Amino acid sequence: MPAAAPPAAVPPSLRVALRALRPVLGDGLRVGEDTPTLEHLAMRADPPAVAGCLALESGASRRLPVAAAPLIAGFLDGIQRSRLVGHVHGTPVVLATVAAAIRVRHERQLQAWATPLVERRLFVSRRAVGEAAWAAVDASGVPITDLSPPETGSEPADLPEHPHLLRARALDQVALDRERLERQLAAQWCATESRWLWIDGGLAGNLAITAAAPAFGVVKSHATLYGDAAALRMVLALREGERSPAFLVGHRPRRAVASWYLRLRDAAHGDPLFGLVRVEIAPPATLLDPEIATADGREAFTLHVDRLSSAILLERAPISLPDARWDTLTYGVHACERYLQAVIGS
Repeated sequence: MPAAAPPAAVPPSLRVALRALRPVLGDGLRVGEDTPTLEHLAMRADPPAVAGCLALESGASRRLPVAAAPLIAGFLDGIQRSRLVGHVHGTPVVLATVAAAIRVRHERQLQAWATPLVERRLFVSRRAVGEAAWAAVDASGVPITDLSPPETGSEPADLPEHPHLLRARALDQVALDRERLERQLAAQWCATESRWLWIDGGLAGNLAITAAAPAFGVVKSHATLYGDAAALRMVLALREGERSPAFLVGHRPRRAVASWYLRLRDAAHGDPLFGLVRVEIAPPATLLDPEIATADGREAFTLHVDRLSSAILLERAPISLPDARWDTLTYGVHACERYLQAVIGS
């Protein structure tokens, strides 16, 4: 068990950063610590979809026993908070904070496994605001990222960009920064630990997550459902404590992952996605290569998937109420999220 983590090296607080920006933004500064973040204002652009996949197991759904003792030791989660703090010449200035942490179970309590990773950064288009304003924003002392697109020669250099497009570009960059911190912590865990780590979300091509790594991802949202018509009917009809056969998902240009659906709680009011999660692990090479795949290897993979699924079912209590996502948000991840909110002060 590692020693208790030291306090996080938190960047300047939101209030300090806003104070530093006041000379640049003047009366246009949106002090708004309690204003909605861009994450709450943004609308998801991806429409719901169904995608094909390659089956790794055949047969019907499997009823799982609940594990007798916890198998999962740690929970990894990351958060992001992006605020529109003002405009310069009509160009948005976004102040974003990203953070990631791992919480581990120790004597029936959750504590930090390592120092949480926290970054705070400004996002603004250098081309749109001009060199003088850029220098003034840069003088605030907060790291700054240029939202200007690369010069391609296909458009006039002085063609203005839509403010909402710049906001969306900032959100994309913030998400990448958060994922980078999450991958960094996952790599640290996999390099030093043999205990199992629950990663909130997909594996997202994390190169540290190999078939031998003690880590898996849990996807709570389902913008894309995987499988053919028969497979999806089975998935949507899963009962509490049942899982689907595993399949292979090809995240291009990311690596393929082995995945399966698991019903944590019975579907409420007929909603087929209620209590449904999708688990991701790195598939063993012996399962993917037909030249070395064996019946024993496939059986070992099935037993491994059953063991992980049973361990996930054990984490359904305590319930993470009053969070509205309680049907799929396990308490370990919920506690990690609340811890990070306290760390960054929002």
